[in-house]
This record gives sequence, C-alpha cells and structure tokens, in this order.
Amino acid sequence: MRTLIRSILFVLCLLIFHHCSPKPRSLWQEGVISVMAEDEDWEGIQGALRSTFEKVVRTPQKEYRFKCRHVPDSLIDYYSRAHFLIVASTLRSEGRIGDMIRNVTVDPSLRKSIEQGENFVFLKKNEWARNQVMMILVSNDITALHDKIVNHSIMLYDLMHKEMERYLTDEVLEGRENRKLETDLMDNYGWTLRIQKDYFIAEAFPADNFIWMRRVLPDRWIFIRWIDNGDISLLNQAWVVQERNRIGRTYYKDFSEQVADRYLFSHEGSFRGRPALITAGLWEHVDEAAGGPFKNYTFYDAVTERIYMIDIALFAPGKEKLPYLRRMEVIAETFRTQFDSE
Repeated sequence: MRTLIRSILFVLCLLIFHHCSPKPRSLWQEGVISVMAEDEDWEGIQGALRSTFEKVVRTPQKEYRFKCRHVPDSLIDYYSRAHFLIVASTLRSEGRIGDMIRNVTVDPSLRKSIEQGENFVFLKKNEWARNQVMMILVSNDITALHDKIVNHSIMLYDLMHKEMERYLTDEVLEGRENRKLETDLMDNYGWTLRIQKDYFIAEAFPADNFIWMRRVLPDRWIFIRWIDNGDISLLNQAWVVQERNRIGRTYYKDFSEQVADRYLFSHEGSFRGRPALITAGLWEHVDEAAGGPFKNYTFYDAVTERIYMIDIALFAPGKEKLPYLRRMEVIAETFRTQFDSE
C-alpha cells in the first residue's frame, strides 16, 4: 500500500512539475530581431523595418544596432523563444501568423481601435520565454502597416533600444561591479559610474580634472574630464574634437590618438537629463596604423556648474566592435553626481 501511495505521489509531482515548470530562457542573438510575418506581408514591410532598426555604426566597417531576420514558417516554433521578436501581420492575413493575430485581437474594442488606426503596436514581455521582448505590429492592410512603421520609426526603435539597454545593464553590472572604485570616485571627485570589476584606473590627474580607466583583451578605455564653472557654449563639435585631441596627445602613454576626419557625427540631445552634445566617430593613432570607434558625451550639469566629458573608445582589430561599445555605453550612462539619487 505504501509503495502504491509513493508511486501515485511521484506521478503527481511529475505532472505538477510539467505544468508549472518555468518558461525556457530566451534565445539571445546579439542585436538580432527575429520577425515573424507571412511571406507576402514580409515583402511589404521589410524595407520599413530595416530602415527603422538597422542603424549603421561605423567602426570603421559597417555594423548595425539591430538586424532584422525573417523567420521562415518551418522555424516559427524554434524562434518563438527569440529574445527580440516582432510579430507583424494585418487583420486580413492568412496562415499561422494571421491566426496568431486573430487570437490576440478577439476583443471587439481592441479590433475596432486597430481598424480605426488608433493602435498598431503592442509590447509583451516574457510571453513565450524568460526575458523575451515581443513587439506585435498589426494594421488593416499591409500598406497601412508599412506606413505606420515608417511614421512611428523613432518610437519603435526607442522601445527596442531601451529593452536592449535594460538587458545589458543586468548582464554587464549585476554582481560584477567594482564597488570600491565606485566609492572612491564619489568620495574624491563628487561623481561616479557603475564600473565592471575588470576596469582599472590607468591614469589619474586630479589637478587636471581627468581620470582614465582601462580594460584589456580587447583594449577598452573610458575617460572622464570635467571643467569647473563650465560654460554651456562648449557644447559644440569643434571644441569637443579639439579637447579630445588634446587629451589623446597629453595623457595616453604610448597610445597618443586623435579624432579621424571620416564618419564624425554629433547631435544635440540630453544625457541623464542634462543638455548634451553626443559625438561619435573614429579615433586614429597619431604615429601608427591603428584606430577604432569612440563615443563622446559632453554635457552641462547645472547643479555643480560643471562641463563633463565622458568618452568611451575601443581597439579590437579583427573583432566586431559594436557588442563591446554597447556594453561601454551602459557603463557611461550610469553616471551620477553626489546630488543625484542612485
């Protein structure tokens, strides 16, 4: 009798585990957005999707912030675990994706809002896998869907970009921080960053308001320069390039560098809620054939009345640069002063 009871309990436990087991982890592919759409629909919207998400970064070769890859019908089940997933369809589409959209839009009020053009994008998280980000795009017909994507491209890109940042922040920093270095920076200079353990201070010139941090294999560096009683008029490309070149010649031992003329781009924006000039381009070695990408955040902090310059750069010959840059951007964007909340 006891043996029978134990057997029954064992089977029940298996059934409970089967029905309550956690979802699988999402399938991470660096920068890849898997797109589920019927073949005919894909032909109508792929140009709009690529224009929206495939932002080019020169490193100096072409690399892309995201790459859109159409999922063939035979692989839908496998790619239902994709970390970044777009399901795109119309209310009239046939096939598996069309059926999927009909199941999602059974609510009459929701369907009506789509028909009237009021809604076309829905964001779902952890739908079929843990950490998954699913974007559902739907409209009356493929022409309307194409136009919606084009007209809302900035919003759509920002949604995916923020989800990428959120995931990478956890990957880069959770449990991997150099807490002592972070505390020392705040205590000594009134600002800090969340920094991975493998970074170290390569050079520190407190009297010049300059700190240079590095990580090797491949070589990555982050410098922070600040100017007391700073003038917001310094937020212009000419000054940023001039100051960055001065820093490259002055402080980088055995690695003097300057901004290359090609692929240089700046735009006005904000950084951590502060007015900023964000500059990206290539650096090059002054004396040797070496170089790579950089990104520079120069901004004005009204509370401390300082101009700050945070610069990230990379030397990784023969490697894709963007995966490293993404993770360095995450670190740069954790900047805070003693007056900011954590």
